[in-house]
Amino acid sequence: MLEIYTKEGWLPITNQQNYYTAYEYDGTQTLCFDISPSDEMYRYIANETPVRNEENRYLIKDINKRKTACTITCSLDMDDWHQNEPYLNTKDIAKFQTKSLSEILEAIKPSGWSILNAGIRDYRRTPEMEDASDYEVLFKCQEIFSVTFEIRTLDKQIVVKDPEQVVDKGVYITPQLNLESVTMKGNSKDFATRITAYGKKNEDGSYVNFASINGGKTYVEDNAYAGKAHPIWIVWKDERYTIPENLLADAKKKLKEQAYPVLSFEVTVNDLAETDDRYSFLKMGLYDIAHVIIDEHTEIIEKVIKLQRYHDSPEKNKITLSSEPQTITGKVNDAISILGNDGEKLKGSVLQQAQEMATKLINAWAEKGYIYQTQNEIYILDALPKENAKYCIRMNLGGIAFSQNGWQGPYNSAWTIDGKFNADFITAGTLRGIRIMIGDNFSVMEDGTMKCADATMRNVTVESGTFKGNLTTNYDAYIGHNLHLSHEVGMFSQITLGENGDTAITMSDDQIRIGILNNNQNLLSRPFISITKDDIFLNLNEDNHIRISSILGVTMKTKGKVIDMNYDI
Repeated sequence: MLEIYTKEGWLPITNQQNYYTAYEYDGTQTLCFDISPSDEMYRYIANETPVRNEENRYLIKDINKRKTACTITCSLDMDDWHQNEPYLNTKDIAKFQTKSLSEILEAIKPSGWSILNAGIRDYRRTPEMEDASDYEVLFKCQEIFSVTFEIRTLDKQIVVKDPEQVVDKGVYITPQLNLESVTMKGNSKDFATRITAYGKKNEDGSYVNFASINGGKTYVEDNAYAGKAHPIWIVWKDERYTIPENLLADAKKKLKEQAYPVLSFEVTVNDLAETDDRYSFLKMGLYDIAHVIIDEHTEIIEKVIKLQRYHDSPEKNKITLSSEPQTITGKVNDAISILGNDGEKLKGSVLQQAQEMATKLINAWAEKGYIYQTQNEIYILDALPKENAKYCIRMNLGGIAFSQNGWQGPYNSAWTIDGKFNADFITAGTLRGIRIMIGDNFSVMEDGTMKCADATMRNVTVESGTFKGNLTTNYDAYIGHNLHLSHEVGMFSQITLGENGDTAITMSDDQIRIGILNNNQNLLSRPFISITKDDIFLNLNEDNHIRISSILGVTMKTKGKVIDMNYDI
């Protein structure tokens, strides 16, 4: 129940509209509702007036009055955290110097408040802030200790949470069940692939860096997402760092945030868990992992970073999923992301999650539904008569079919008597078949032959095979111990090097030649080395060369004069 504080005490607000709470990643909350200016409770509306529901206590911060409605926006009542004089500079105050999270929070908490679960961080940090209140120090701790908070203003509690300790509960959002809409936003305005990092300035004028522990490099780089030919290079300097190991660790963390675009997805969900106990397993909260099935090709697996819950209209609930501060490993077109190491665990358990989801769904309907039978058919329905049913399993001699659109279909999934199986989405551990066909451009045949019109592959190992036509790589190519080039009589093989292919290694039946090609017009000469079974010929130009021959010995031409080394020396 929504209530407002008055001189008569707490009074209920009963005619509110668009009543929702927005839960942010850092634990803060915003409560909003509309009320008519003609409503009897409107006279109590004023800035800084307390409002509460069964979850928290808030203060009215914004009033937007219009002719027929007034929108009220409230924030958590955190006045207790602003009652003390702000700190001039926290790094100069003993209670903040190299302290654990628990020590800092206990030092700043107001009277009557309690801190829970702060022991999840056992290392020490110093919050460095100027003119900062206890409230600002509280949220600075989120940054330096990598935590978030659950704030309970009614109970006056701060619960510390580790947002990276996410558990995948197998919460699926699908168009057929509860997905209303999805929008995506992408941001790469601070994009960089290489960061040079400097710490404190030494007495000799140099800066602390991590070259000694990073292979001689003062920078870190990550070009995995962009695949750019040249680095996007920035410099980061922070003189608080005196230890190279700490500087390196935080430089990698900073690069991880900038070498990948930040993608966010806003999903409008019909929150069935709020209205139907059968779907309690679909209940979502902050930091939960959500599987959003966009279509048969696209699945978003991400962490919930914002939740907007409509208390009176759960079908309007919204969740925001984001890659920040994790990484997107696929391109935007695929719209698929994973959560670092957690994501790797998720990828390996997709089948298990699907099995658990199916088990929960079957169990939830175990004692519900109706069986309707005719002379030739059997129906399993969610409502009777069958004309009123939405969910339907229909069995007859033609097969078994599943519909979420009534008994007449369409049947999106069916197993028919002719041996065909049709489905919108299939999850399988092992899929065996004689051939796989996808449209006209992709096929896998019984003998393992795969044909496709176009393909993008990563980390591919080709054990053997033949490339027909040209092979082009935009990056380094690594070849094992031997490189074999085939040769036909009357033909030669050639390897060209350099950005413009200026240097060439040419091979024929009886000669290997390494030289500069004629297409480079900036050179005064085009030297080459020629090696045959009988001699080695080093040529600078027409007037300067030397030949070492097993038959003729050593001859040399310099400045146009021929010298026979066998006799002239």
